[in-house]
Amino acid sequence: MLDDFLALSEHDSGGFLARLAALPGSYEGPDGRQPEPYGVMGFGEASVLPGVLGAWIDAPLVADGTQFLLTSGFDFGEVAALRLTAELSGASPVVLGDAVFEPSFRVPGGVLSPYTHISYLGHATGHAHGLVAAEAAMASLVTRCGPDVPTEQNPAKAVAWTLWNRVPLLLSNRGRAGLQPLVQQVLARVGKTLAIPTGEHPAAVAAGAFEARHQLGDDLVGLVLGPEDRELALVREVLGTRVAQIENLASYAGDVLEALDDPVLEALVLWYLSVWVAAYLALLQRTDPGDAAIYRKVRDSAEAAAG
Repeated sequence: MLDDFLALSEHDSGGFLARLAALPGSYEGPDGRQPEPYGVMGFGEASVLPGVLGAWIDAPLVADGTQFLLTSGFDFGEVAALRLTAELSGASPVVLGDAVFEPSFRVPGGVLSPYTHISYLGHATGHAHGLVAAEAAMASLVTRCGPDVPTEQNPAKAVAWTLWNRVPLLLSNRGRAGLQPLVQQVLARVGKTLAIPTGEHPAAVAAGAFEARHQLGDDLVGLVLGPEDRELALVREVLGTRVAQIENLASYAGDVLEALDDPVLEALVLWYLSVWVAAYLALLQRTDPGDAAIYRKVRDSAEAAAG
């Protein structure tokens, strides 16, 4: 199925794979640096981003410097209030998004918006040099994950087959816990499948979740996001007899992560790989990887309520 280009094209009616392949290097926004210190809050589909930005921005709110407000619907007026609060406290508010009045920089909503948000913030917080390496890593993934690359050589297709008809149990070390809700959102919006995050302390979930109902694990795949630590080694041991399979997404990225000495940029690249995986997972189920119509209706209703 995944190596049948005509079948892929039939179900990818919105051209999602082509847009995904064109993403690396497509940022054309501001590249200036903003004054420190930095604070960041996210709303709507951007609410999952602050959790992966800790190495760059470690505060939600600041009283001076620059206050970043990431929006993509569902803010219900909070962004306007926080923008005013930042101005009154002495910070400079920077609003990124498309569902607010007069954003500082317009970031179109959609499942690919994290790329634009993180690219902007990389320049704004002084990490532009690292973005070059991340863009190169993403471009490398295009050559490995594109629809013309057969399954046996394509890491994204391989992981999609692993997850097919199963539920991913998302695992990470404490420092990478922010990746879990980000990947969960990708798998839901693109892959049209449920994923279960385990949070900052995965052992607390893994050690007890199957004791009463062992059969639940038969339909689960443990999906590790990023490097493993001692706790994850123990989690692997526990889950080895409880779930169908355990995979580490980073291992499928090959050597593209080696040049990235930054957890935010690593998260960007792993997010990008997860979108490829989710797109193929949707196509395996003969479903368009674009946003479901019901999500657009919910978002439109939220924007109408906020307006």
